[in-house]
Amino acid sequence: MTMEIKRTMSDDYEDIASVFSYEMFDRQMNSFISMWNMLTDAWDDYGTQELTFDILSLSLKAARLCLMADEDMARQNQDLKRSRRLKNMEYAATLEKMVTERITPLVQDAIRRVRSEGQFEGHKWKRTTTTILSMLPKLDGIANNEEYKFTSFSSEVAMMEGLLNKKYKPTKYPGMPSEERLWNLLLLFMRTTYLMMHFYRAENLCGVSLSNEEAGLIFEASIQQYIDSPKGREDIDLYFATLKYDNDGCELTVSQLKEARRKLREAVPQSLQLVFLSHAGNLEAMAQDFIAKGGCKEEDYDPFVSAVAKWFIIDQQIRSIEHPEVCVTAIYNQVFHKTVNGRLVDMERLRHCIGEMAKAITKKSHWFCLWCVLRHHNLIADISHEHFAQQMMHPEWFGHLPADKHFSGDTLREYSGYFTLYDYAAWDNSAFLDYRNLNGKKKWSEKLCDKLLRKCLEMEDLYVKV
Repeated sequence: MTMEIKRTMSDDYEDIASVFSYEMFDRQMNSFISMWNMLTDAWDDYGTQELTFDILSLSLKAARLCLMADEDMARQNQDLKRSRRLKNMEYAATLEKMVTERITPLVQDAIRRVRSEGQFEGHKWKRTTTTILSMLPKLDGIANNEEYKFTSFSSEVAMMEGLLNKKYKPTKYPGMPSEERLWNLLLLFMRTTYLMMHFYRAENLCGVSLSNEEAGLIFEASIQQYIDSPKGREDIDLYFATLKYDNDGCELTVSQLKEARRKLREAVPQSLQLVFLSHAGNLEAMAQDFIAKGGCKEEDYDPFVSAVAKWFIIDQQIRSIEHPEVCVTAIYNQVFHKTVNGRLVDMERLRHCIGEMAKAITKKSHWFCLWCVLRHHNLIADISHEHFAQQMMHPEWFGHLPADKHFSGDTLREYSGYFTLYDYAAWDNSAFLDYRNLNGKKKWSEKLCDKLLRKCLEMEDLYVKV
């Protein structure tokens, strides 16, 4: 079952990202907390097979919640409203109380019993193996009630798994060795602690003030996401189809487009009309004013985003009519947005900019850093690593570079997970180490986050707005 849990952790991420919703996340969190309370309340009443089943069931749920927590953090990093602030505080406080007052004493007691009595769930072990003896010294921090770092503890659990796998074949059947059952309890403890720390990090994130540029980038990303979403596409297509229908099926002139753009204020909720009217055409100023007024009601945000998205699309249509020569580009492109912050992206200039950034590439992995910087500036429309590699290696882009600088989608996929979940500006070495140890990313060195971040910052210095 240990291997089954690891497969769940590694294979389910894309599925979770595609179906994630906060309604589901909250249901799962509340269920997880209730199950933990039931486990601790009835601990002394369990039989061997019952305990095994409940520990594994709860550990599987924790594994899935850890993946959902990573998706949650990625979304909160891009949430201008900071709408999860209260939930973060609620879950952090609940989990801390549960971990410190109920779970940690239970785990400490389990370890002490193994040390002194050869017991785990109240049943004598038939033998105390060399495997369990080699595992226990790694748990002194917990057993002795000393302060311990989560990163250190998660590393110890990973080492213990290795010891078990050398001697015991992981099994999904109830009669597994007690050593493996103890390991699963400790893994469950680690995952629960990871969730607690996640909500504290998310709570801290909501308290950090955004710079004008950061606010603008986040708001711009939300506009792009709305335009690309099925709901947004349908809303926008219906809006422009209605404009054309009301114009007797004819394309709108510049004056008619300008009139439609003016009327968009009628679609903006009253609470956000001043923000919209004061800063139409300037996402950075609009985002900053939005934050200054304390955000808005949940039901007001989507209509606001919809109106802003339509404003910029109309504005771009007006520019394309008035300056058709600017809109012509013959450069092959399948991954970049054609407009950013309401302006057409000059693909020639973007290619030159990337060429300057590529001068900092000394090994293939640095292409991932270049991709991260471009995504940070909301230029990446298609996040497929394979498509990005194909375009960069296309003859019209950088296929002429020396062979040692050529790369594929696999080069970038090596960093999928922590580094692709978050904008590079939000990378945190402590959070990275926790993610690395929880997910068993043994190929990632402990210094990888710092190295990639330094290279991203170097490329950021070479980036020129397009």
